Amino acid sequence: MVLLDILSTVAGGVLDTIKGKQEAKKVLDEKTLELKLKSMDEQHEVDMSDMKATTDYDLAALNASSTSWKDEYLTILLSAPVIGSFVPGVQDYVVRGWGYLEKAPGWFQLSFIGVIAATFGLRWLFNRNTTSSG
Repeated sequence: MVLLDILSTVAGGVLDTIKGKQEAKKVLDEKTLELKLKSMDEQHEVDMSDMKATTDYDLAALNASSTSWKDEYLTILLSAPVIGSFVPGVQDYVVRGWGYLEKAPGWFQLSFIGVIAATFGLRWLFNRNTTSSG
């Protein structure tokens, strides 16, 4: 009987140790999951705040342009080569113009694109392309 008591005590101690380790691992896993969820929630808040700021800026730009001639000017400027491509006698000038624009410095091309994006409230498109490619 004594041997049975000793084995029972040892087995009970081993089982208690195993249960304790399992409980500790379960608690650790739960805490890790809580931390990951908290981090994801915080990142979501930051992302939403950034999107709201971008949207607010774009809406302000669009509202400010309601009394401006800038968007009409850019629309005419961007439409001219398209229309000219269908007008005989102007087509060659359009093609040559594209060749000259290819030689424009990169800073000018980016500035032109930036002006168009800001004027028409398209900064979100710029940001999306930057984030998805980087």
